[in-house]
Amino acid sequence: MLGVSRRTAVAAAALAGAALTGVSGAVASPRAVAAPCPHLYVLGLAGTWAQGPGLLGAVTDGLSAKVDYVGYARSAFPFVEKRNYGASKAQGVNNARGLALQMVRRCPGTKVALTGYSQGADAAGDLASEVGTGLSPLRPENIAGVVLLADPRRSARDQLVGPRLNGQGSGGPRFNGFGRVSHKVYTICEPGDMYCNVPRDYYITRIVGFLAEVSNPNPQQILAYGGEAAAILGELLTVGGPGAIVGELSNAKARQQITSFWQFLRSGAHGRYTTFQVKPGVTATQWAHNYLNRL
Repeated sequence: MLGVSRRTAVAAAALAGAALTGVSGAVASPRAVAAPCPHLYVLGLAGTWAQGPGLLGAVTDGLSAKVDYVGYARSAFPFVEKRNYGASKAQGVNNARGLALQMVRRCPGTKVALTGYSQGADAAGDLASEVGTGLSPLRPENIAGVVLLADPRRSARDQLVGPRLNGQGSGGPRFNGFGRVSHKVYTICEPGDMYCNVPRDYYITRIVGFLAEVSNPNPQQILAYGGEAAAILGELLTVGGPGAIVGELSNAKARQQITSFWQFLRSGAHGRYTTFQVKPGVTATQWAHNYLNRL
């Protein structure tokens, strides 16, 4: 009996040890421990050809939130790169949407914030518009806030941070706007940056920007594309009638726009958001950082 009891005790100890080992292994395994749900999840979309976060690093560094950067092609020219601008931007929108959905499905209480620069602002803004106008599985209440720097689709209707501007984004405004998230979206544009502040009477430049936007058309946005094309043509005809179209295509007017664009590129205005002050003592990237941190 004693031998049996001893064997039973040894077996019980072995089973207990195995159980403890199993529990210990489960606790130690990173797969068994769910990552805590953050209060705020920030998705950043860098600009064309940026290495890493690029300029957006000044926005996201030190944020008291979980931050991920959205991978996408960041390309613009199909004859030297794998994707044209429209396809590259669409990849950015799709990837950002996927990351946001993955987070809110795992953590329903987590809010998502979007920020982007240049082509990244174009993509982040399109996703925000999609959510705000009911075209996304994400809901307006999932979005905490959006900050767009140098958005090529900036509209006069958008909430602008910084000095008043007379132009608009080179790709034309989002026809449906931001809908139910409009009050959460802020846009910043350096006045000399023609990507987000092209003069309204630079119709050739606007048409080229529009063609870049529709180089990979989204079927959901067909009516919006038609509306923007009609707006450009309507403004052109209103300014000077059919003769204005001929004048716009004249060598002199075309040269003027090409010269202005090259001057803009040489000016470096598109890269000045870490020094451009939206109000005394506060740069564009500092304002964006502070806004996201307050969320």
